[in-house]
Amino acid sequence: GGGGWADPRAQARSEIAPVPSLLRELSHKAMLPAIVFIFSRAGCDAAAEQAAALRTPLVGDDEVGRIESIVADFKRANGALLDSLDVRRFELLQLGIASHHAGMLPLEKALAEQLFQANLLKVVFATETLAAGINMPARTTVVTTLSKRGDRGVEPLAASALLQMAGRAGRRGIDERGNVLLCRSAWESAPDAARLLARPADPIESNFCLGYGSALKLRRRRPLSECESLIARSFGAYTARAKAETAVAQLGGVEEERRRLRALLARFDRSSVASYAKLQGRLEAEQRSLSFLRAQEAEAEAEMVETLLGFVNRGTPARTSDGAAAIVA
Repeated sequence: GGGGWADPRAQARSEIAPVPSLLRELSHKAMLPAIVFIFSRAGCDAAAEQAAALRTPLVGDDEVGRIESIVADFKRANGALLDSLDVRRFELLQLGIASHHAGMLPLEKALAEQLFQANLLKVVFATETLAAGINMPARTTVVTTLSKRGDRGVEPLAASALLQMAGRAGRRGIDERGNVLLCRSAWESAPDAARLLARPADPIESNFCLGYGSALKLRRRRPLSECESLIARSFGAYTARAKAETAVAQLGGVEEERRRLRALLARFDRSSVASYAKLQGRLEAEQRSLSFLRAQEAEAEAEMVETLLGFVNRGTPARTSDGAAAIVA
């Protein structure tokens, strides 16, 4: 029909809410302060600049005064480092807006954390590193995309990563509930979000690895029996034991299946089994050939129809392969 989108990706991009619109809606629904997770440093800074274009102020006059006071104290305490700090970040702080990512100096991030914990910042644009180990709960967390670039290219978010970011929503003793907003992106839609939400949490894995240096230091200070006991109580040893127990149980099942198959095959001599395997191989080969021929036939039919359509007048009634009526356009 008219007005449709030829490129689904372009349609998806058109449905992505601009940052000012997103913040305006969150403010209208009393869902601020918010942490907006964006998986790139440049993306965080760009989003902060877009948020600054919001006409409705996010902070009141009293809050602006408190922010200015805290920033002034920060500048006095770190006067020798002011030349290395981004002046624009201080301007955004006075609007209740901040970035938080590894490209910032630790002092800058600490200032943003202090203001956010004091409920003076209304939105922080952050990479996922903020979700781990920093006490910055918000009323709302916003996840702008359900995939991120990793060592193996662009991959869907892990369920544990989403759970960790979502866990920032809701301030203890302040909010009755936290809000988590998953945004539409050019690459994912509602079904992708539903699949991610339905996925179970990823298993916790131990990265414990005792090197030669650590082993020597441990052995120098403790007797061998205590070293062995200490390692046996580690989470890594626990998961290794659990995996070993699972493997033993699976091995028992494999052995049982092996005995069952041996009893089943005992009624047939070896030549009969070999003949059956050969026939099975021929059947699979014939099925592959049949699938290939059917694909060729469908491709030839499509080419023939496309060729013949050039000789058919517009408006001619037609019937599709599934029996539906159609008009040649």
